[in-house]
Amino acid sequence: MLGFNFGGPDDTARLAALGRSWAIIEFDLVGTILCANDNFCQALGYAQSEIVGKHHSMFVSDEVRNSSDYKAFWTALGCGEAQNGEYLRKSKDGSDVWIQASYSVVTNKVGKPVSVIKIAADITEQKLNALAVAGQINAIDRSQAVIHFKMDGTVIEANENFCDALGYRLDEIVGKNHSIFIDANFKNSQGYQAFWDKLRAGEFHSGEFKRLAKDGSDVWIQATYNPILDDSGRPIRVVKFATDITATVEERLRRAQVQRDIDAELDDVANAVTHTNEQAGSAANAAIEASSSVQTVAAAAEELVASIEEISRQVSHATGVSEQAVQESIQSETIMTGLSEHAQSIGEVIELIDSIAAQTNLLALNATIEAARAGEAGKGFAVVAAEVKDLAAQTTKATDSISSRINSVQTSTNSAVAAINEIRQVIESVNQIAQSIAAAVEEQSAVTRDISDNMQQASHGVGTISSNVETISNMTAQMQASTQKVREASKLLA
Repeated sequence: MLGFNFGGPDDTARLAALGRSWAIIEFDLVGTILCANDNFCQALGYAQSEIVGKHHSMFVSDEVRNSSDYKAFWTALGCGEAQNGEYLRKSKDGSDVWIQASYSVVTNKVGKPVSVIKIAADITEQKLNALAVAGQINAIDRSQAVIHFKMDGTVIEANENFCDALGYRLDEIVGKNHSIFIDANFKNSQGYQAFWDKLRAGEFHSGEFKRLAKDGSDVWIQATYNPILDDSGRPIRVVKFATDITATVEERLRRAQVQRDIDAELDDVANAVTHTNEQAGSAANAAIEASSSVQTVAAAAEELVASIEEISRQVSHATGVSEQAVQESIQSETIMTGLSEHAQSIGEVIELIDSIAAQTNLLALNATIEAARAGEAGKGFAVVAAEVKDLAAQTTKATDSISSRINSVQTSTNSAVAAINEIRQVIESVNQIAQSIAAAVEEQSAVTRDISDNMQQASHGVGTISSNVETISNMTAQMQASTQKVREASKLLA
């Protein structure tokens, strides 16, 4: 059936049974193919006629064929040493075929090796799946931190990434409990106990976890704790795959803190804006009131200007009148001085008349004396002399009266001159005061005009302020809206 010749019918039956489910091929001691069953030929895509008499090396790659390991492989078989394992072989079309094989040495009755029988199973699909799984595991092992625990949390093994992430050597954590990676408070909590109870019940855990490094610093990981089940579905160990996300979490926490700081600052800004808006409203009302007040003051200032201008005109008129009065008083003083001088001249004439009257009286007295001496002949002359004397006496009396009146006139005139002089001085003082008042009024008028102009400008300025305050109010409203948008945007960034 297979061409194999074993010792008895039982061995042949056994070999036939194996041949129905296994790929079987026989070689001489150097690797030349003696025979092969259908399972083997089908597994590698050959007909038996295509392989019998060929060397085993037709099933391996050039790299394996030329390697020292391949030569040692057949040397060991030639010496009677069996070879077992998984082997990669090449099919007729060049594709890879994985086999689980046992190369057994057949000996003769004296124990000398005479051939090699290989019993193999095609495990290509299983091997490729295993390689894929192994590749995935290796990829995970290269990119993630991996650690294995017993169901009680004891560390079995861990990869380099895990050790590097937490700052340990492997020998420092193997045999230790998972609790060395967490803080004491959580270690003694019901939450931590429930965590392991769920794992022991076959439930996996996934999420962000805070762990402690060897130096006590916080390490944040994104991890999955996966219970591994046996054939009966019973958890036998836990494998954790983790990624160090410390930088990401710290950045997120930093952004969250920044968000809180921004919110606080925005609250302050919002409060300030609200306060500014309120103040702006108050300022707007005050500006309106100020505008009304300024306009009232401006109107009053204009009335004051008109009043001051009228006062200025009256003062100017008073100045003119006082100047005219000064001129009239000067003229009156001149006239009175002339009267005084004329009165003095009249006094001099009266003195002359009085002197003449005295002489006349003396002559009358002498005439009387002479008439007395003449007797009757002198009576008529005596009468004339008496009349002359009487006239002289009357003249003297009259001149005395006139002199007295002239003296009174002179005294009055002098008093009038002095009074007029004083009046003139007072009028001159009044004139100077009026001129000073006129100058002051003119200055006040100019100042008042400036005040009026300034009030008009102030009124315009207050109007501008009112407009600006309204603009500020609008801007603060916009700022409040912008502040809210910034707050919402900062939340999106966090």
